[in-house]
Amino acid sequence: MIMPTENSSMKLSFGEKFGYGLGDTASNFVWALMMNFIMFYYTDIFGITAAAAGTMLLFARSTDGVVDFFIGAIADRTKTKWGRFRPYLVWLCVPLAVVFVLAFTTPDLSPAGKLAWAWVTYNALMLLYSAINIPYGALSGVMTDDPLERTSLNSYRMALAQIGGIIANSTFMVLIVKLANDNQQLGAQRTVMLFAGTAVVLFLVSFWTTKERIHPPADQHTKLTQDLKTLFLNRHWLMMFIVGIINITLAVVRGSAGIYYLKSYLHWTGEQIGTWFLVGGLSMVFGAMLTRFAVKAMGKKWSFIVSMLLVALTAIPFYWLKPDQTAAIYACQIIGMMCAGVNATLFWALVADTADFQEWKFKTRTTGVVFSATTCAQKAGMGIGAAFAGFLITSFGYVPNAEQTPEAIRGILLLMSLIPAVGLILLAGSFLIYGLDEHTCKTMRDELHERRGTPSAAA
Repeated sequence: MIMPTENSSMKLSFGEKFGYGLGDTASNFVWALMMNFIMFYYTDIFGITAAAAGTMLLFARSTDGVVDFFIGAIADRTKTKWGRFRPYLVWLCVPLAVVFVLAFTTPDLSPAGKLAWAWVTYNALMLLYSAINIPYGALSGVMTDDPLERTSLNSYRMALAQIGGIIANSTFMVLIVKLANDNQQLGAQRTVMLFAGTAVVLFLVSFWTTKERIHPPADQHTKLTQDLKTLFLNRHWLMMFIVGIINITLAVVRGSAGIYYLKSYLHWTGEQIGTWFLVGGLSMVFGAMLTRFAVKAMGKKWSFIVSMLLVALTAIPFYWLKPDQTAAIYACQIIGMMCAGVNATLFWALVADTADFQEWKFKTRTTGVVFSATTCAQKAGMGIGAAFAGFLITSFGYVPNAEQTPEAIRGILLLMSLIPAVGLILLAGSFLIYGLDEHTCKTMRDELHERRGTPSAAA
């Protein structure tokens, strides 16, 4: 049985929630560029084809996802005076920052040499991102098991993650010009240096302001094979694993098409693009902060389903909207990003519930493995989505830094609207079979508190 911790209360202070969220502000400097700009960076700044970049991203993200499981298993077995997951924020923040800069550095090499540089630096960046972000994500599963506190914690996480995304998305194209005039390659490197230095500071703040409260049973000693077997017996986690792959695939498809949509279809400038990402990011922050109220009204499962459907419905009009319909374009973006904020917040809260289910059902807690394997699903989805977008953009005849053909524009519009919308509608329907409803979660939580000898949190 788990002994009561130094502070058995599962209530979290504002400072701890805010400090935890700053860790994802730091992470999102990397994540935002990977989601929205990496394909554009490789084709229009670094200088390789969309097909070559898509192949690289598919391989890198899919194979890197396999490594994630082992990172989670190692984190579960880490024992320090600071806990199992928090130390990684200190150990890896500087290495991540260094490789982040190298990935956005364009060397003076032959086309083959540049492609090799991209492969090495991108894979190293994704490995280090996983090694710091998986323990960071797992940390939210051991800070509290109070359902509303856990939702609130992830709301702070998603809201503050979007702050990092807003900064990165809205300033990347602008800073490239301001920091190096016409030299886009040097501008990209200097911009990422600024992002990387800020991320190091925020990771350290997140470390100092958080605390781990939930620990595995004292007599738990499992092998990696046992962890994996138990994980795949967890049917609720399997559902989140599948949802993670499909959801992020569709998000990356739309995110990759977004920058081409803004530049090639709307013909917007860097400042207009910055405003677009600023408005979208703020909308997502607002959505994340509304999640707690949505959960109170509908529960986590139905809030997740409804948010997916609304994201899909606001994506569909982009296929028909014309460049001069700015108000309608922004309206669809704002509503869609608000709903995406709810959806992203609930995803990680639901994953934390599956870790509770595993402890309740199988009497072993491997929070790191649960979160790392889920991250593995997201990495696979990122690879599939980037490759799909890259191959289709190429097949539709996209030419970097040129006026696009009607066929290329049609392809960009499809990737921006109907393709992800149909996928999200089907995904929302399939989630109806998910079994961890509010009643089941309360039963699990009460029994787990009884085993641990800690007071049960209010439902």
